Amino acid sequence: MEVELKLLLAPEDNSKLLQHPLLDAPTRVQHLAARYFDTPDLHLMRHGAGLRVRKEDGEWIQTMKAGGSVQSGLHSRNEWECPVDRCWPRLGKLRKLLGDDQRWLDMLDAPDLKDRLEPLFLVDVQRHLWEVEIDGNRIEVALDVGQVERKAHKVAINEIELELKDGDPAGLYAFALQLLDDIPLRITNINKAQRGYMLVRETGHAPYRAQALHLDADASLSDAMPAVLGNCLEHIQRNEVAVIEGHDPETLHQMRVGVRRLRSALKLFEQVAPCPPALEENINWLGMELGAARDWDVLLSSTLTRLEVPQIELQSLALQTAHAKRHEAAQALLSPRYTRLMLTMGSWMLQAAPLLQGSAAQFSRLTMQHLHKSLIKRANRMQHDDPASAHHTRIGAKRARYALEFFHSLYRTKGTQAYLKTLAAVQEELGRHNDMAVAGRLLQELAQQHPQAAGAIQFARGYLLAQQTAAPAALDAIRRRLHTLRLPHAQRD
Repeated sequence: MEVELKLLLAPEDNSKLLQHPLLDAPTRVQHLAARYFDTPDLHLMRHGAGLRVRKEDGEWIQTMKAGGSVQSGLHSRNEWECPVDRCWPRLGKLRKLLGDDQRWLDMLDAPDLKDRLEPLFLVDVQRHLWEVEIDGNRIEVALDVGQVERKAHKVAINEIELELKDGDPAGLYAFALQLLDDIPLRITNINKAQRGYMLVRETGHAPYRAQALHLDADASLSDAMPAVLGNCLEHIQRNEVAVIEGHDPETLHQMRVGVRRLRSALKLFEQVAPCPPALEENINWLGMELGAARDWDVLLSSTLTRLEVPQIELQSLALQTAHAKRHEAAQALLSPRYTRLMLTMGSWMLQAAPLLQGSAAQFSRLTMQHLHKSLIKRANRMQHDDPASAHHTRIGAKRARYALEFFHSLYRTKGTQAYLKTLAAVQEELGRHNDMAVAGRLLQELAQQHPQAAGAIQFARGYLLAQQTAAPAALDAIRRRLHTLRLPHAQRD
């Protein structure tokens, strides 16, 4: 199993790495040109594998990487490598390396795979290589500078790979944090092969939504916690580039949801694995940076559309502010603080998880019972003249929903779907009224910044307030729905 941490840096900072006191002179400088092979219908990619052949020191080397996982930039993948006598894959030799690993043998047994393979893209880099021993860990440090090429299209590569040769994976994070003290770095969850496939498929930066998480019925809590937190981190990190480089409001929304899920997950585990205060503070900072931008997106795309009379000047001012807030969010993601947050998060997870005791199933049952009781109590306290009480109920519904989504594979499908559907409806109903309250605050800010537009802004505030007063949230109906809600049964009940 190959374990790597991948980091991006700006080309102008390469000299800082080459001269860094943690590194001596490179042990080797290589030119590496690797061709990646697949079928026209991307058979290997669809099965989670990548196959390349590249020349190293005058010898052709065939490598297949497959499966594994990635979280907080830490890539763990199966790797099979051997010399070949040509610049084209030898599937027979690869099958021998796989041994009795039936999953990947079946993948290679696809009809006519040998004949359908073709080179799809080239990864061409100059690599500076170091071997570092630090704190009992042996780490291979590689600086790769070059490009991914697909026909006439090229994507630049300028990244550091930290590969653990021997020791504790947490040592990769510790070493990266030392580099970050002197060099601006960014974690990346995207490897070179994935960049090449993005060129092949001509895909942009689509919003990445939360993926279903499967836990085995007998999963331990020490397995469940990093799986849950890793699922949240993937949701966050897979939207990073789109928020930085794109303009789609949905990518920002999905990244913010990822942060909310992460905070809810940390809250779930706080009694058995309390999050370090400094780390929690940085997660809250990230949530506020994304939340500020998302609130303006909602105001512009949803709330202001309720005005019967279009307010062109108001919409223009709101659009300007929304763009400015998104830029601020992007700058936050490019900051060393964000990189430090993700590196620290990854390191803490690796160290905290092995200390946990007990089963995930028992933990989830007790957790869901507690969250359900808390939600009912909050619902009972809701009052129309106390907006905060409805907001607290919405937060309770969100926490219970996220928790059940994390642990859903441990429960029976029918009851789980009904429970989640009800909580989602409650969250949406109360969320619409919360959006109106947020809109009032944002419009007040806008009026202070643009007094020349105060008339149009105050008209909008009054109109939205009248709408909210005329159609208040159906708190009694929501309360009744929650009182009839029953927790789903566990798979083993």
